[in-house]
Amino acid sequence: MAEANPPAKLRRLRYASALGLTYVAALGLGYVLGARGLLPYGPLRASTSTPLARVGLALQRENWSADAATSAALRQDVETLRAGFSSPEREVFELVVAVRGLSNGGNLDVPTAQQSCRALKWPRCDEQALAVLRKRSRP
Repeated sequence: MAEANPPAKLRRLRYASALGLTYVAALGLGYVLGARGLLPYGPLRASTSTPLARVGLALQRENWSADAATSAALRQDVETLRAGFSSPEREVFELVVAVRGLSNGGNLDVPTAQQSCRALKWPRCDEQALAVLRKRSRP
């Protein structure tokens, strides 16, 4: 008399085949949707980063060189963040922006940095101290 249930080995083979086919189908579907730009993430979609993330990325880079459009976008991001900070945080942010040169192409903005430094009532706000701060604030 023949057995009604297939052997265990055949069941495992069917299960593995069905699982593999499911993965291949998901991979194919993901590729097609991604290539058409229908997925809300990935390199095929436009960036949805926030101004804080973009400024943070600029601060992470040791040397960043930007064209005029990128510099203008970064300045706009800095202005957006500046508007959201209250008094003590704003001065610290202004100091970091001036020291790291986010508003003027990566160059130290001494007058703005000194003004922010004095607003924070730091003991030394001369150009040498700001240069040391710039050097130490690098990643």
